[in-house]
Amino acid sequence: MMRWFAILPFLALWMLCGCKKTTDDYKAKGLEYFPIRVGAERHYEYDSIHYSRIQNKTQVFHFLIKEFVKDSFIDQAGNNAYRLEQFVSKDTGKSYQFFDLITVSINGFGVQRVEENRRNQVLSFPIRNLKMWYPYSYWNDSFNSYIKFQYTAVGKPFSNGFVQSADAVYIKQQYDSTFIYVKEAQEIYGNAFGLMYRKKKDIDFQDPSKPDGFDLTWQLTKYYP
Repeated sequence: MMRWFAILPFLALWMLCGCKKTTDDYKAKGLEYFPIRVGAERHYEYDSIHYSRIQNKTQVFHFLIKEFVKDSFIDQAGNNAYRLEQFVSKDTGKSYQFFDLITVSINGFGVQRVEENRRNQVLSFPIRNLKMWYPYSYWNDSFNSYIKFQYTAVGKPFSNGFVQSADAVYIKQQYDSTFIYVKEAQEIYGNAFGLMYRKKKDIDFQDPSKPDGFDLTWQLTKYYP
């Protein structure tokens, strides 16, 4: 009779073959796409087009934005948290004014940003392709609490002409377009870079000659870890 320990080598080989991962099984913890430490600095170019049907005009804006990780602390839930200060320049970098204060909290479930007293889950851990989550579940808002974000690509290269990453995560935040309106939102996070690209578009084309809404883009230009 074969002793039980005699089959151990065969069992180990079977487990090794059975657990072999494929590209569909690719997972990441997630923090590599959101590097953060006190003193880190990111620079963005902000471009937006605003369409006003009432005023019958189109306005184009181009700003520079600096983001600093000011300090860190432990939040009320016991999670690591950081304060980010944003400064904006409307004169191509000659001068900057304080723009916004953002709080970022990180735990085993993902990354949350608190802006204008609203908490959004911008990344959900672990990261895997096609995973979906509810980013606004913390809002006291029955409509927005049903909105879903989704990873549409993981480990895909990205370049915006300023910086490039061989390993980035693409997030579809909204895509609801018809012949009379366009609603799109996307963010891209690069491994070791963090947020590299943000796109938001909400335009009403009921009157094609007089659109109404906005189209804005954030692009990372420099990162000092």
